[in-house]
Amino acid sequence: MSLAYDEAVASRRARLDPETVAQGEVFARAYKIAMQVTDLRNKHGLTQTQLAQCCGMSQADISRIERGSTSPTARTLQRIADALEADLCLVARART
Repeated sequence: MSLAYDEAVASRRARLDPETVAQGEVFARAYKIAMQVTDLRNKHGLTQTQLAQCCGMSQADISRIERGSTSPTARTLQRIADALEADLCLVARART
C-alpha cells in the first residue's frame, strides 16, 4: 500500500529540525504576501512597472516581492496597499 502525499509529507516534516521548519514558515508567509500582491496588481490591470511607479519603487523591487525572494518592510507593504487600494490587516492564526 502506498502512502498518500499528505502522509508522506507529514512523516518528512516530523523529522525536520526546528530551524528548517522555521525557515519553511518564513517562506510560506512571504509566498502568501507575494500572491496577494500579484493578484491585486493583476486585478487592477497594472504591470509591475506601473505599480512600481505608483509606489515610488523600482520594478525590480516589485518583482522580488512577487517572487517571494524578499521580505518587504511594513512601510513598503503599506505603499503597495495604498497603490492597490487595499488594506493591510493582521489576522489571528488558526491554532493547530
